[in-house]
Amino acid sequence: MIRIVEANTETWNNYHTHTYRCGHAEGDIGDYAKRAAELGMAKLGFSDHAFIPGEENPYRMAKKDIPGYVDLCRRLDGKYGVKILCGVECDYDPSDEKCFQEYYLEELKLDYIVGSIHGMKGRLDLMDAFSDKPFGVSELRIYTDLYVKMIESGIFAFCAHPDLFGRTIEAGEGAKGWDRDVQSAAKEIIDAAAEHDTILEINTSGVWKTKARGYSNIIYPRYQFWEMAAEKNIRVIVNTDAHTVDQLDSGVDYGMELVRRYHLQRVELEIE
Repeated sequence: MIRIVEANTETWNNYHTHTYRCGHAEGDIGDYAKRAAELGMAKLGFSDHAFIPGEENPYRMAKKDIPGYVDLCRRLDGKYGVKILCGVECDYDPSDEKCFQEYYLEELKLDYIVGSIHGMKGRLDLMDAFSDKPFGVSELRIYTDLYVKMIESGIFAFCAHPDLFGRTIEAGEGAKGWDRDVQSAAKEIIDAAAEHDTILEINTSGVWKTKARGYSNIIYPRYQFWEMAAEKNIRVIVNTDAHTVDQLDSGVDYGMELVRRYHLQRVELEIE
């Protein structure tokens, strides 16, 4: 069973890591574990994109690959001196809560599951955070409503990249990307997290994505969001959302800077 512990200020471990099985990442569990040891990490959590029944998606694990994924996590636990935690990242829709709970937590007995929002199930034409199209008011409304419902479900160890809507703001009107609508969306998400004592993730993958796209402002994590989170004493976890071995510690310095700047309460995951 997973439990939440206060993070050691002198160390950092990653709990958001992807393998080749999701179709848009590289490397396998052993590759990451070896690199984690080189970086001095004591724990490494895998959270590959979860298969969801009734929805074919080339950017998620196929169901046939999941048993091997779990088995390899378990067999490599402790190798290179790194504790391996096995989880999945679940794109949230209320209709899939039963699957998340019964299949991933009860049947497979995964250590944890991560909640995230990338698109609206079955309607990516309405909202898709991976599109280059900037979020408008309607997309932001859909994202915010889904994120709040995900928090209210209470089934996730933490909720990933709550400020992912920054991913497309930079490319749109008002490149600094923090207007009244965005401020309101952030407040709703943060208020829900405070009410339900939900851990929110400072996801640093936006740092290298900012550089890769040639933007001038970091698309996420958005410092404005975490400044607001600090006012509500939100607990946070800092992860890199690595999709290659080289990204395992990418941007983490910026994530830790946000923790220090806003005196955020950083936590980690531990197996009881």
